[in-house]
Amino acid sequence: MDTKRILSLAGLCRRAGGVIPGADAVIGSMRKGKGTALTVIVLSNGASDRTKKQITDKAEYHGIPLMVIDADPDTVGRALGLISPCAVFGVTKRGPYEKLALSALSEQQI
Repeated sequence: MDTKRILSLAGLCRRAGGVIPGADAVIGSMRKGKGTALTVIVLSNGASDRTKKQITDKAEYHGIPLMVIDADPDTVGRALGLISPCAVFGVTKRGPYEKLALSALSEQQI
């Protein structure tokens, strides 16, 4: 699935309330007791090395599919309707998440 299509679906998921933007929020939702079930984590290739390592390690540990897309954080932030850049976002089981989840499982771009 191409980057434009992924960001378009992510924008729909965001409007439906099914996106958790930001590395800290994604990591927090993966921690025990937060109660948010992430189906996919999308990581921009413009994220810092530290963020990439943190997100990759946590996603692998928790068994959550991870997609790495070829987009800078500014583009991702705009696609999600955010004012600030966003290098990482998680998709929950709310909204039109199925296509993102299925494409992440089929591609597994870790």
